[in-house]
This record gives sequence, C-alpha cells and structure tokens, in this order.
Amino acid sequence: MVLGEGTEVDLGPLGHARVTGLLGQGGQGYVFEVRRDTGEPLALKWYKPESATGEQYQEMQQLVEIGSPHDRFLWPLSMARVPSEPSFGYVMHLRHPRFLELSFLLLNTDRDGKPLDVSFSSIIELCRQLSFSFLRLHARGLCYRDISFGNVFFDPSNGDVLICDNDNVGIDNGTGRVLGTPYFMAPEVVRDTTYRTLPNTDTDRHSLAVLLFYSLFLGHPLEGKRTDAGVRDAHWLMTHFGTDPVFCMDPARDDNRPSEIVQQYWGIYPQFLRDLFVQAFVDGMQRPSARITEGQWIKAMDRLRDGLMTCAQCGTTNFWSIGEPNLTCWHDGASLRPPYLLDVGRRSIAVSPQATIRSDHLSSGVDRPTVLARVRRHPQDEARWGLTNDSDTGWPVAYPGGQDLQLAPGQTVELVSGTRIQIRNATVNVRRPPA
Repeated sequence: MVLGEGTEVDLGPLGHARVTGLLGQGGQGYVFEVRRDTGEPLALKWYKPESATGEQYQEMQQLVEIGSPHDRFLWPLSMARVPSEPSFGYVMHLRHPRFLELSFLLLNTDRDGKPLDVSFSSIIELCRQLSFSFLRLHARGLCYRDISFGNVFFDPSNGDVLICDNDNVGIDNGTGRVLGTPYFMAPEVVRDTTYRTLPNTDTDRHSLAVLLFYSLFLGHPLEGKRTDAGVRDAHWLMTHFGTDPVFCMDPARDDNRPSEIVQQYWGIYPQFLRDLFVQAFVDGMQRPSARITEGQWIKAMDRLRDGLMTCAQCGTTNFWSIGEPNLTCWHDGASLRPPYLLDVGRRSIAVSPQATIRSDHLSSGVDRPTVLARVRRHPQDEARWGLTNDSDTGWPVAYPGGQDLQLAPGQTVELVSGTRIQIRNATVNVRRPPA
C-alpha cells in the first residue's frame, strides 16, 4: 500500500515520523521520505504486502540489532510500523544527491546527460572504498549476496562510495532468499539449478571483482567476441556465466577478447593489477578459495595510487610500477621515468605532480587516509622537486651531506637522493629509480 502524505509511522526507539513524499518504488516495495519529530529527514522502505513476510521482518530486525559495519552502508536504523497496516518497513539515512548510480560511470554521463569527468584518482578511491567496506561487512560475519551496479553509488568528483539496498545482507551461514543479480553472480551459483549453492563471502568476492573490473576497464570481465554470438537467453546466460565462463583477457586463450576500449584500459594499468584479475577470473572461476580478498584489492589500489604519473608532454595520467620501470605514455608514447622514488616501508611512491604521502603509508588498515605531504615541482626549474609538509607537526630531515633541519608545517624541502625524512614513526627515504 502507498502511504499517504502525513501518515504517522512508528519507528520504535527512534520515536515517530510522518511521511512527506514518495521517493521511488521497486519490486519489493516503496521508498518514502519521512521526517522525525526532531525534524530529521529519513528514508523509509515500506514493503508491499506480498514481500512483508515474517521471515523478512526477522531478517531486517536482526540487521538493525547487529548495526552497520561501516557508515558507507545505508543501513537499517529501526523497524517501522503504521497502526492498522499489516505491512512494515525500516528507515535509513537519505542518500545525498551527489551520489550517482555506478552505471553512470560506464555511460560517462550524469543524471542530466552531461559528460562526467572522473579522474583515475577518483576511480582508485572508489575501488578502495568498495573493498574496505565489504572487508568490514565480511569481518562481521555477514555477506551482501547481491553486489551489483544498482546497489552501489559514487561521487564522481572524489570516488566516495555509498552502498544501498542493505536488506539483501544476511548472515554468512549459507542461507537466504537472495541469489544475486545476473552478470554479477558467481558461476557456482548460476550453474546450480537445484538452488542449493547460496551466496556467501566467496561469491561476494566474485561479484566485487566484477564491479572493480567494470570500474577500472569499463566492461564486463566475461563478455567479448565469444559472448557476442547467439541470443541472450537463459541458455546463453548459463553457458557464459555458469558452466563455461571465459575471462575476456585470459592469457591462455583469445577467443573472447572484449571491446577495444576494454583492451585499451587493460594496457594502461600495470602488470601486477592485471595479474590479480587473471587470478580472480581464471583460477578463481573454478576455485572460490583462489579469489582475491578485499585486503589484496586495497593493497593493489594503494600501489596504483603510489604509481600515478603525469606525462610531461601531453598531461595524460599513467601508472608507473617498480616491476615495469621502462614506462611509456599510453597516449603519446613518450618515455616516463620518475625523477625520484619516496620509499616508505615496503611502498615506493613515484615523484610526480600527483604524488602524496598519506597516513596509510605510515600504518596499515587505514580506511580514510589523510594527506600528510605533497610533492611539488620547482616553479622555475622543472628538474627540481620538493616535498611540502601538510601536517600540523614538524619533521626531522637528514641530507646525505650531513646537514640536518626541521621541516615545519607548510614548509617545503628539496628532494635529493639519499635524504631521509622522519614522519611520525616512519622514515621516508629519497632515491633515484632503477635505471
């Protein structure tokens, strides 16, 4: 039933709210905007009678009691009832309009049809936040069960992520009514016509890898020349996504190569990232235990960001990697080599206009890294580079010739090979890249 404007809703421990308008509707129910007695606006998902089962109520009540694993999830805050109505719902925070459905990334337009300008840095942040959010979810013993385009939103300007439709979430115990969304479901779920293979953490990891591949390469990892043939019916879906899936960039076979745009992006990213996707969609296709974990994706995104370089000739963003030092710009073919590397623990940052030292360089497991220092090119001499202290504390700097100084907040020190900069509990070593 559609709730009329002004209908009073009982939110249990959150008090009462009134319906202020309809935001949308789907197969299971309606989404309304409601306003609490305190004035706070919330979103109310109200189930249609056929979806308002006792099992659904118990599952949603359990999610309310468990609490959100991360604030990127639009998590159920409380159950909702209307007197004399047999149905029920739950409330969550409203989604900010800055967030677009992830499918807009492939369309390269916003809701008004205007072109999007999403930087590589924002894409990396998007993938990192997705990985970290699902890491938190799985650490709570939960699985999402339906990771797909329709449930993930992002801010094109910075890559911030918001994950919706969390009534798909369940306890990771092999039970549940949700199997997933076609094209995102793990092959072992697709091909099991008995419906006994149910979503879990391993199937979530397949779906996450599909989502990351879409975000980075702008195509589906299992679609190519092979899937272009035939009618897209149930048999086609079963074959290409269940019984005989073939990774479009499988190094051992080329019969399912994807569109030119996907192949172009495949060539832009470094080998270490390509290797992860080969493992995810070749080894991991048949062995769920071989799939890439969220932690591995986070490390890969950090390594990608550390290698961001700008071509001096055309300004195009490239990815330098210590495993592939002889990089050429994918746009104009110019040779690219960072003037210095900043070594922090096991990580190496390529010096370029995009380079920063962040809090995640100093300690692992950082969710929202803050920038501590930025690399700057000398305004009069392009061969000279500096590091600016963007933190609120001073750092000891030791030059190779024996000169020591204190780098105060806001000050910049010139980068010279052999220099050591102490940032909190970490030492940054400046060196030339390998020849």
